[in-house]
Amino acid sequence: MEIRFDNQTVVVYGAGRGIGEAIVRAFAKNGANVYIADIIYENTKNLRDSVRAQGFKAEACECDVTKIDQVDAVMAKAEEETGRLDVVINNAGIVSLASFLDADQDDIMSLIKVNQMGANNGCQCALKRMKKYNHGKVVNTASFAGRHAMREGFAHYGMTKAAIIYLTQAAAYAGADYNINVNSVCPGIIRTAMWEKILDADEQSGKDRETAWKESLKHFIPLDRGDQKPEDIANAFLFLASPMADHVTGQALNVDGGASMD
Repeated sequence: MEIRFDNQTVVVYGAGRGIGEAIVRAFAKNGANVYIADIIYENTKNLRDSVRAQGFKAEACECDVTKIDQVDAVMAKAEEETGRLDVVINNAGIVSLASFLDADQDDIMSLIKVNQMGANNGCQCALKRMKKYNHGKVVNTASFAGRHAMREGFAHYGMTKAAIIYLTQAAAYAGADYNINVNSVCPGIIRTAMWEKILDADEQSGKDRETAWKESLKHFIPLDRGDQKPEDIANAFLFLASPMADHVTGQALNVDGGASMD
């Protein structure tokens, strides 16, 4: 089923690659004017040019999501240029592979600032701007790692993703009076640049890279339909941002092949 976003303005943070790139392409393909925000500006420009070359609408923005003024500036630009703000996607995230006991304070605070506070900044700015329209959709990227503790190396990453699930609920309450829906998506194992970093660590510990990848899939995912792709996750964002999800708010949608069943 096609889900159209013709003439709608969509802002995507953490959009330069991986799941973020897939989200940008999905919304653009379905008619949206997409503002691509990422801390690596070169990535946003390259993606903007690629999207435009396909005949779709996109703008490139540099943004550090840990700085709320930069987050708000992207939305301000989108509103000024299009006269509206319909959808905000908070997808920026980083991972750290230190064990719970070995993680230092700097690593932990980096995760909190980017993953947790980045999503918070996006939600706060979006709700403040969307309330005058009395409508809007905000979707955050959480993770199945935020549902329950996983293997060593995900402790503090999972902590920040669990915080995003709670943040989603709190923001959903705050947005309800203004007809704004706030939800999150919990992806499973997607072989993006972030997961390649995990495989780097596996390889350094002596494991064969491809074997480690297959073992991770087999261990975590009961639904054996092959590798999930970023596009599979992007489809969930399209749904939650569409009128089909008008009565869905404060939810965390698992898209992980059954890795989480709650």
